Amino acid sequence: MSLNPTRRLLILVAPHRGRLLLGILLAAMASALNVPVPLLIREVVDRSSSLDTRWALAGLGVGAFSVFLAQAAVSLATARVVGPVGLAVVRDLRHALYARLQGLGLAYFDRTPTGVILSRMTDDVDVIQSLVSGQSIAILTDLGTTAIIAVVMVHMNARLALVLTLVLLAYAVTFRFFTRRIRAGSVEIRDRLDRIFGHLKGRIDGMLVVKACAREDAEIAEFAGWIGAAHAPRVRLGRLGAAFSNLSVALGGIGSALVFAVGAIEVMNGRMTPGGAVSAAALAGLLFAPVARLADLASVFEQAAASTDRLGEILDMKPDVLEPVNPVPFGRASGLVEFDRVGFGYNAGQPVVWDVRLRIKPGMHVAIVGPTGCGKSTLMNLLLRFYDPTWGEVRLDGVPLSRIATADLRRQAGVVLQEPVVFAGTLADNIRYGAPDANDVRVEAAARAALIHDLAISLPAGYATVIGEGGRRLSQGERQRVAIARAFCANPTIVVLDEATSALDTATEALIQVALRNLLKGRTAFIIAHRLATVVDADLIVVMDGGLVVQTGTHDELLASDGLYRALCARQFGDRGSHAPRREGERISSRVACPLPRLLDVSEVA
Repeated sequence: MSLNPTRRLLILVAPHRGRLLLGILLAAMASALNVPVPLLIREVVDRSSSLDTRWALAGLGVGAFSVFLAQAAVSLATARVVGPVGLAVVRDLRHALYARLQGLGLAYFDRTPTGVILSRMTDDVDVIQSLVSGQSIAILTDLGTTAIIAVVMVHMNARLALVLTLVLLAYAVTFRFFTRRIRAGSVEIRDRLDRIFGHLKGRIDGMLVVKACAREDAEIAEFAGWIGAAHAPRVRLGRLGAAFSNLSVALGGIGSALVFAVGAIEVMNGRMTPGGAVSAAALAGLLFAPVARLADLASVFEQAAASTDRLGEILDMKPDVLEPVNPVPFGRASGLVEFDRVGFGYNAGQPVVWDVRLRIKPGMHVAIVGPTGCGKSTLMNLLLRFYDPTWGEVRLDGVPLSRIATADLRRQAGVVLQEPVVFAGTLADNIRYGAPDANDVRVEAAARAALIHDLAISLPAGYATVIGEGGRRLSQGERQRVAIARAFCANPTIVVLDEATSALDTATEALIQVALRNLLKGRTAFIIAHRLATVVDADLIVVMDGGLVVQTGTHDELLASDGLYRALCARQFGDRGSHAPRREGERISSRVACPLPRLLDVSEVA
């Protein structure tokens, strides 16, 4: 069950409770220092007839100055003690959020727009920082002031205490009425900001397309609509907060007037001295001022509570893929991969792959082909345990993936995607990303094998050159070779190529193919491809359709049978469908294998 916002905030500040308790003590001292001045006023008024008024007023001035000076010193000390707590809480919160995001499976990122995540990591955390860093001191001081003055007023006169109670009850009713609506409005605003962040992130990432289609004016108009949609609830929330604040001020004024009137009646009836009535009115003013301020602080708290709820959704989320309780100790794998009656669906009741049965010997190069959406990439997501099968089991070296620590599993695999991911940083950092402990010699060796070394030494700072966010200073082919070098540097047992050459021109593809052959040598490989010319020499070709494995075999064997693979070849190569080209630049594998009709060791088939 999700924690309520107050309890979650208390958990966040718990590691800093020492500073916070000291801050509460200092805030209590600052609150207590509000009481002496009204009491001094009482003494001056009541004793003015028996003392020299000038000396009484001078004493009052000195006393008030001393109190205000002490109050300023205590408030400064409170700020110095409590202020860093807010910054530390925000630091810890962002760390916890990022750690939780790293622990979540791909399913969360598939269904959550990047802009929504960024909105929560920035905007929502900033709202909490505003509360904890700045407003927490005011809240502590005002609550302390209210409590101390209420006790003093009860001690001074029971009737005045009754007036205070009635006014505070009226305030409590308005507080409850407004805070519920303020939180609901804050949630609506935060949700709309999520959508704005998501829209903005998508359009910035696709700015090339926006400009190529001359859509700038249309984008400006559309974004104005998004902002307008978020503006209306902001206006409503502002009006709600203003009404709450003004009503609180009005209640404070009414309360002060009632205290003064009741005090006057008490003086006329001889139950209070004139000085007591004046000091009571002064104390009431000091009491209702922080009560009125609490209206503004309540708005801040409710907005922070809404943000805390939203962040709690991430912090409380459980990973879709769980770490094994007692993982099997796992060193370097040999590369034996088994899919045993594997089925999987991203949504319940909607399977994407069905009853997949494969057994791949170490060192085999397996091509997975088929129409778009047939389940090729899903199969590799299961192999890398980005998802767990809905039924069946995937095994590595005979061990179910669910019993292998995910870090141990993924250290065995290198992935090269159609759109290579290059991070902001240096070329060397990108190459050693999968092997952070790799030295410069290992990085250079990986770069040479991936045919990226010549580019590296031509850059201004060599391997230490910062290649920009997303590798924008590099061409598509160069980014692809960086991704291949990264896989080389990690020295995986298994390599997954997901359409790794489909977006390249012929000359660049030939260069990439050489780098890929270097990478695949001696490793178990899974090659996802639409271009069949790149996989005709694979040890095994697995043909998928509608989530099912419908054919397995070598290129020649599959062409000899009347099936989907032959139809795909005919579609790509026309009349030459039965004689697919085998140009050197289009080969990824050069091994020989045989068909795999069932769950068995390929080597057992003659």
